[in-house]
Amino acid sequence: MKRIAIIGAILSLLLIADGIYMVASKYKGGETQAWNLPDGWIIIISAAIMLVASLLAFVLSSRSSQSAKQAPAIIPDVEAEKA
Repeated sequence: MKRIAIIGAILSLLLIADGIYMVASKYKGGETQAWNLPDGWIIIISAAIMLVASLLAFVLSSRSSQSAKQAPAIIPDVEAEKA
């Protein structure tokens, strides 16, 4: 899960760079969106959403691995009877 989150973060950073390039070069593709935003801004917004999702996946995967390591120790029945 961590690998998928890291790959998603890298891809979203590349998409953000592409969106910034499109905005800087004033790329005017087919603007058919409902809000009439340039294509570069659409890519930046979608890449930001993807970055947030991948960071959330990374945090959740690290949190689940930590909780698995901190499982409470169960005393065997034999040792419990001796005490």
